Amino acid sequence: MKLPTLARYTYIFAALNVILLLTGLLALLTVLSWRDMLSKPIGSNPDIYSRLAISDLVIYGGMIGAASTFLTVIISLWTFATRPTRDNAHTLPIRLYMGSLLITLFITLIAASLIWFSTLRERTLFTPVWSALPTPQKIYIQNDLQCCGWFNATLPGLFTDDLMTGFCEDPDIIRRDPDPNVTLGCVDKFDKKADDVLNNTFTLSYGFTGIQFFLLITASAIANLRIQQKRFMRIDYKLRNGKGAFL
Repeated sequence: MKLPTLARYTYIFAALNVILLLTGLLALLTVLSWRDMLSKPIGSNPDIYSRLAISDLVIYGGMIGAASTFLTVIISLWTFATRPTRDNAHTLPIRLYMGSLLITLFITLIAASLIWFSTLRERTLFTPVWSALPTPQKIYIQNDLQCCGWFNATLPGLFTDDLMTGFCEDPDIIRRDPDPNVTLGCVDKFDKKADDVLNNTFTLSYGFTGIQFFLLITASAIANLRIQQKRFMRIDYKLRNGKGAFL
């Protein structure tokens, strides 16, 4: 049996809200794991790239977005608890839902765009991070990425005597830059590692906005269908009571 139009849209609306809830849970769990990672001392392990790429601003943005998502899903429950009647289309719950969803959409868009923008200026962002990094972690990065110093293996390139160990014990024998006077630094290889973390983050965030946009369209359709159903119920009532079909 074919479902009435309003019922079909309501089922779609419910399914999309479940997906929206899952995106909020995913965002919250991710930022909580990042916050736990940031609360610990920087270690010499593969997590160091995520540890340095993620900032407190990203975590706070994720928490705000997750909270807004949960609030939106809670408001959606009110829409399921109401039905259009002859006297009231009950569009207030769906209108409040759409307002909350718009706020969530803007928060997600702004957070994703800020992360994307940060990927365009990684050298500027991460140079002070390298400078502030303890020597053991710099040595780990050099050994792991097989590079020396930040820009190159010179003092102006942020390479000091205490970093001349492991892979960089003798920088003179390391494969050089096209410029024969410059030994390759870690900046480009580190930026690529950080890029992987940040690109995945903002791409996933933009994916969330797609779900939110479809929900917004579905909610708009439901609001319109409720108004139509109220009108038809009033017409039917007048016809049944011999009052004519005009409203």
